[in-house]
Amino acid sequence: MAMSLNKIKFKNGKLKVMQISDLQDTKNTSVDTLNFVDDAIAKVKPDFIIITGDQLDVVGLWGKGEKAKKNVEIAIRRLFSVIEKHNIPYVLTFGNHDRETGVSNEEQAEVYKTLKNCICFDNINDGRPDVGTLNVPVKSSDGKRVALNFFVMDTHSKTKGVGLEGVNDKQLDWYRSVGEKLKAENGGQFVPSMVFQHIPVSNIMGLFKEVPKGTKGAQCDFVKDNKKYWILDEEKIFHNYTYGETPSMTLGTKQFDAIKAQGDVFAMYFGHDHYNSFAGKVDGIDLGYCPGMGYNSYGTKHRAFRVFEFDENDVKNYKTYSLNSKDCKTRTNAAPFKNAFSYWSPCNPSAAGPFAAKILSVLVPVVVALILLYKFVSAPFVTGLLIALAVATVVYIPAGLIYNKVLRNKIIRNNEV
Repeated sequence: MAMSLNKIKFKNGKLKVMQISDLQDTKNTSVDTLNFVDDAIAKVKPDFIIITGDQLDVVGLWGKGEKAKKNVEIAIRRLFSVIEKHNIPYVLTFGNHDRETGVSNEEQAEVYKTLKNCICFDNINDGRPDVGTLNVPVKSSDGKRVALNFFVMDTHSKTKGVGLEGVNDKQLDWYRSVGEKLKAENGGQFVPSMVFQHIPVSNIMGLFKEVPKGTKGAQCDFVKDNKKYWILDEEKIFHNYTYGETPSMTLGTKQFDAIKAQGDVFAMYFGHDHYNSFAGKVDGIDLGYCPGMGYNSYGTKHRAFRVFEFDENDVKNYKTYSLNSKDCKTRTNAAPFKNAFSYWSPCNPSAAGPFAAKILSVLVPVVVALILLYKFVSAPFVTGLLIALAVATVVYIPAGLIYNKVLRNKIIRNNEV
């Protein structure tokens, strides 16, 4: 084990943290994701990394029982080989898709526990309410005090009813007790703290305002039948990188109210909604997004991540920004057609209609053109063209799979230490 949770500290008064979210990969790890993560860590050179869920994708053909466990372990080891390469301590929590692989978070934690620089599962009996919920006290440069604290919370998955489960009462009781303990050790003053988790709280809608359909930049509700449209309230936003989808959030949880009442948390950052990378203030607390970083699922053309820079004497006045694959000069062309499809694919049910419209807007003119060519120019030419396209597709798919497998194996071998 490279380091434990209670040994993270500032260096010369400074701390740089990298947030990664929504890698969403399978045992056939995306070459483009591996390259981007590698280049991103090399560029930022963070002191510490926080990974906020959906490391794995629900659509992974995981199998069942022991087969699923084996496939999940393969996926984790392959994906994290590129992070381990940099020998930087990191922690992680889980997203809704991780548990939907059919392998429990506890079983996945046993795999992460064996990775050298994953420091969050070495002692899961430390009083935490579940395996994916923990806190990271960050010591000052001289090691004499806790200058900053990170709460990393598991927001679980879907409920039996409508919506996403979010943080529960047991976790909130734990959060309060940890905050009070840190306060007692800090001369009666709360330690300034941040929360990192996968699914956002519903209070993030305080950064939006409802607008009529058709308003430039407006996005429809995540829930398809609501028919409401939203844009960001620019007066509340202090970091606006991208807004591409209305939040898919926890409903009816008490988390934000509990945090506001305790008064130790000054910022909360989330993943889950891949297109989003903005941040703003609601009721005195910063709420923000880390965009999706993985190329195996939908997201912006240039996937991205978030960086935080702290000064130990004024941690609340932090600097944060997003960087993408273009900023890192990453080559992400190992699977160009798949990447293009995931870039255009719908992010939620309400986006399915516009996505279908885009597909039709391309297909209809093509079909009409082929019909006209067939009828008025040359039937053999059109027939030959369709056959050529079919042959190219049949050749491209297996060739692409082999090409990516060779590249993936090469990268993973090079990451072995």
